[in-house]
Amino acid sequence: MHGHYHTNSSRNLHAGARVAFETLWLRLSGLAFGNSVWAAALILSSFMAGLALGNRIAASSRIRRWRPLHLYAVLELLVALFGCTIVFGLPLLGELIRPAWQTLWNYQPALLGLRFIISFLILLVPTTAMGLTLPVLIEDPVLRQTNFGRLIGLLYGSNTLGAVAGAMLGEAYLVAAFGLRGTSVAAGLAACTAAAIALLVAKIDYDRGVLIPDPTFPLRLYVSYQPPWRLLFVSFGTGCVLLSLEVIWFRFLRLYVASSPTAFAIMLAVVLAGIGLGGIVAGAIHRRSARLNQFLPALLLLAAIATLLSYLFFPERLVQTRGGVFDLSWRAVTLVSIALMFPVAFLSGVLFPSIVANVQASVGDRMNSTGITTLFNTTGAAAGPLVASFVLLPGVGYQSSLILCAAGYVLLSILVSDRSDWSIRRPFGLVTVAVCAAVILLLAIFPYHRAESHFAHASRPYETDEHGNVLAHVVKRIEGTSDTLQL
Repeated sequence: MHGHYHTNSSRNLHAGARVAFETLWLRLSGLAFGNSVWAAALILSSFMAGLALGNRIAASSRIRRWRPLHLYAVLELLVALFGCTIVFGLPLLGELIRPAWQTLWNYQPALLGLRFIISFLILLVPTTAMGLTLPVLIEDPVLRQTNFGRLIGLLYGSNTLGAVAGAMLGEAYLVAAFGLRGTSVAAGLAACTAAAIALLVAKIDYDRGVLIPDPTFPLRLYVSYQPPWRLLFVSFGTGCVLLSLEVIWFRFLRLYVASSPTAFAIMLAVVLAGIGLGGIVAGAIHRRSARLNQFLPALLLLAAIATLLSYLFFPERLVQTRGGVFDLSWRAVTLVSIALMFPVAFLSGVLFPSIVANVQASVGDRMNSTGITTLFNTTGAAAGPLVASFVLLPGVGYQSSLILCAAGYVLLSILVSDRSDWSIRRPFGLVTVAVCAAVILLLAIFPYHRAESHFAHASRPYETDEHGNVLAHVVKRIEGTSDTLQL
């Protein structure tokens, strides 16, 4: 039990350091790669690609020579060392490669490709180490006696809640108090503390006589098993849909909330808190019963319903302020963010451990199942912001994009289910059919004119004065890749 507590503490510190480093790298990347939408998207994609590579290694590997907790500690030290090095080195790198950007400015495809390659290589070591940490930790003997569904839920949840703390602490205090470099040192110290905790747990368990793996063979690669492709595609799809929704939600809230680092941090924290609490709840349910996996189709349908209802019942009255359309306190931003984003984020937190547990039942090995599921989920998460920013929002607008994301959850539910899951003779089938009927009814009665009221709220202060006199009126709306404009 103490081992579980300490490993959860280590994951919290790791997650806080990871989010702090991610934020710092994104801020400083503008000095080296530019501040355009494409440049930011490529940096994020490079970050996610590194995480995916770490999970790819975990998906097809076996640890023989090292105890997993020892390898986990080494990975944390790599994150600390290279994370701080990148923060200190990116401004210098920007000065060195600026002539190359200026030379290639008229050749945008080549420029974007070179930016991606350089950013991927820079972030390769720390992000790959980040991607390996959770699958490696799962494999340690101190955790192998725990029910896998419960374990992955608790670790995933505590990891995400640690990310919430890292995002809020870094934005609210560390950057202002210590600057970007000082914040990177603090994140590095958190990663080193996580490594020390892992080594301490390994030492205590070694003294107690806990068995460690046979040290005869080094790290080896195996690709002999056949992955459960339907479940892995669902993992990819849930990651893609959630990150697409995150971009769409943030764009929608721009109609009510002024864009600022504080508002962004609050919205991100709400999403992460929902995912983290969902993971912990999934772990608690798995502790009592493994039957949560049988509700996977119904959970996906519930996510579709939550996507639509959270938008339909968005609390507009909470943001009717006297000082102006965007004059919101942090409490109001938190409340509207919770109302819009928390339900779907919570269900996503429940979904991921359930998918991993289903994959583990097929693959067998804990590290492989965690690695390959996270690989597909992370790859989908990398694609989601690109799909939302460059396809959905400019193509069909934020409201239709929300509806398409809900439809995506429905399609994933159909994909993951068997014929028996829809049988009304079984309790699980009855629940699935009932939830599916609710989705169909909701789409049939959906008020598709709802977007007009939100656009009107954002334009009202500029169309009339305080006496009700008409000043202007909207003649054109543009929902582009980076913002929504009303002209």
